[in-house]
Amino acid sequence: MEVAHSKSKLFYYLRVWIGFVGLMAFGNAVQCFVDDSFIKSRLYTREPSQVTGLVARLFGVWTLLAGVLRLYCAIDIYNKSVYNLTFVSFILAFGHFLSELCIYHTAHVSFGVMSPIVVSGFSMLAMLIGYRYLNPKTSFEDVSTKFKTKRS
Repeated sequence: MEVAHSKSKLFYYLRVWIGFVGLMAFGNAVQCFVDDSFIKSRLYTREPSQVTGLVARLFGVWTLLAGVLRLYCAIDIYNKSVYNLTFVSFILAFGHFLSELCIYHTAHVSFGVMSPIVVSGFSMLAMLIGYRYLNPKTSFEDVSTKFKTKRS
């Protein structure tokens, strides 16, 4: 009984967190579409000449896609496929910002760069903990298989 309560509480907070991060992504995406100087001044501060309007819009589309995926995960957190894809989106964000900082040297250590690294790192950790409690029988394939057997 206690484990079930802890599980539901964990997933409640995880849903709120992932939903919040998804909503923040929408705001960042809009800023990329409206003003390309946003990512020049906040993210790629070492090499702002490499940031064009096209790069800003591509970054905006990528951020928008990640936001949509994360909101969908917050709504349907027990969908294992969506959960896994959301986890991968955090891995990609973490890897991207860390590589821009440490490998490509296009960014300085700043709030604009460190915040996505911290948010994606914390999100990956929280999702790994949640993955332990994710019911493996809640995937779409299992639901569709049960539906087919009931109709036959």
